[in-house]
Amino acid sequence: MRVIFMIWLFLAAAEAQDLNSKYKYILDLYNKLNSRANLVDINQVKSPFFIEKISHSKPDLTPLNLEAIIQNRAKINSKWYEAGKEYENLYIIEIKNSTASVIYDNRQMDLKILESSSSVEVY
Repeated sequence: MRVIFMIWLFLAAAEAQDLNSKYKYILDLYNKLNSRANLVDINQVKSPFFIEKISHSKPDLTPLNLEAIIQNRAKINSKWYEAGKEYENLYIIEIKNSTASVIYDNRQMDLKILESSSSVEVY
């Protein structure tokens, strides 16, 4: 019985030394965290965030002018477009009496006929 107790005591002491070394490592890390980092060290750290470089030059978009509406077609910038069809970067959603709803460059706009001729009636 005495031999078993001595073996157990020896193993417990060995385990305690192993735990002390683990705790010492953790305490050393904790003490390093509490000490203030130098400004030089902070400036050398890379940012973990992706920073997208924004180009300030946007492609020139021509302004849209609604010139005429006949049935389900609209004349925009001297070209005829049909409702419900997609063209390059322009999609005609809906055509009403004097307005046309379009999506142009991923933005929805409502175009209106601004100039009306006295010889043309809009129904």
